[in-house]
Amino acid sequence: MKKNLILLIVSFAMFMEALDTTIINTAIPVMADSLKVNPLDLKLALISYLISLAIFIPISGWIADKYGIKRVFMSAIAIFTLSSIWCGMTDSLTGLILARIAQGLGGSLTMPVGRLIILRTCERHELISKMSIVVMVAALGMMLGPVLGGLITHYTSWRWIFFVNVPVGVLALLMSITLLPSMPKRPVPPLDKFGFILFGSGLAMLTYGLSTLSESDIKNGESLLVISAAVLLLLLYTWHSRNKAHPIVNISLLSSRTFRVSAIGNLLSRTGFGGIPFLIPLLLQIGLGFSPQLSGILLAPTALGVLLIKPMSLPILRFFGYKKLLILNTVLVGLSLCSFALIGETTSIWFIGFLTFMYGFLISLQYTAMNSLAYANIEHEDTGAATSIMSTIQQLAQSFGVAIAAILVRFFATDPSNHSVLSIQTFHETFFAMGILTLVSVVIFSQLKKEDGQELIIVPTKQDSPAV
Repeated sequence: MKKNLILLIVSFAMFMEALDTTIINTAIPVMADSLKVNPLDLKLALISYLISLAIFIPISGWIADKYGIKRVFMSAIAIFTLSSIWCGMTDSLTGLILARIAQGLGGSLTMPVGRLIILRTCERHELISKMSIVVMVAALGMMLGPVLGGLITHYTSWRWIFFVNVPVGVLALLMSITLLPSMPKRPVPPLDKFGFILFGSGLAMLTYGLSTLSESDIKNGESLLVISAAVLLLLLYTWHSRNKAHPIVNISLLSSRTFRVSAIGNLLSRTGFGGIPFLIPLLLQIGLGFSPQLSGILLAPTALGVLLIKPMSLPILRFFGYKKLLILNTVLVGLSLCSFALIGETTSIWFIGFLTFMYGFLISLQYTAMNSLAYANIEHEDTGAATSIMSTIQQLAQSFGVAIAAILVRFFATDPSNHSVLSIQTFHETFFAMGILTLVSVVIFSQLKKEDGQELIIVPTKQDSPAV
């Protein structure tokens, strides 16, 4: 089976995931009105999906090796598709949250297992170029998501933003069944069930506790209690796993500088800009009164920026090197977030589109550098554990980003319980704060050495180097 065919299958599944992730953003105000809840409360529907990812991603590599990558990949697509139908049929916020948790279970296996397929198929020096192809296809889903979300919400019902996943999911499943090569099971150690419970419940409670800090009807003391309990569970996990031969999270990989910088840098920077797709539709629709359709169109340039930069990512990395690029680009991403504070009632829609385009352009380059750096010095047998850790961190940081964005909106709002008084100034101050938070990760990337990551951007003289 040719590598490009495998890339096509993985790309199609990623397209479905990316479409679902972005299509919901433009529908948030309309969904809130339909379900009779505050738009800020709908972040629970976003975060519940991310929480589910954070819980199950750590064991995705173990599941893939135990039951076979192909079988797990197909099962994940089926779960994701069926839960999308459930999301579209729900009549309450609680039902939507439960359905999104089920959807997250499917996504928690689809994304990391798809990435694992690529890692075990490609050579180390091919990783950036092959992953760029997958990301470019996923970017099409990102680009279509806001536009389709706006059109569907404007002309039909918001429920169709979930039903649209069904034909895509069925096609992806058929392609996987007929075209994906059989990948044998691998010997796996016994699953640390108690460690999984401690770690998973700790992450879930931490994310939920952060999200409730922005709730108008929940006292901060209750939220802090949940967060404290989550920290305790994570500390218990650390104590429990210190002498385990096969822990749920192999923290020994953090001894590698490139992996450690990639992991911590991902956590900090994604926390800074992870809430932007949640904030921009609120600014455009609540702050400026734009329609969902126009809001979706103005979000589409984000994915266009992703598409344009991907073919240039490898040459740019080779020119700057990982350290210089990550420091420079992180500063530019932070400034990009601050630039959204320039949007006002008289701002041209063309200028808004330019800002979202530049945001997509810069974060795409950031993703390429941060994510690929993690595998620069990882041995072949550790790729599954490394993929699980990185996928967990990325999704956890994304949920942190949404939660912190909502917290900042509440902090800057004059009356956070009433979304109709969320002023443009409130969003301006929030964007500026998120930009400053993103800039903090520069400290982490400055710990890299000039030569770090060269294994990924220089083609070896011997073409028989081992795959990763």
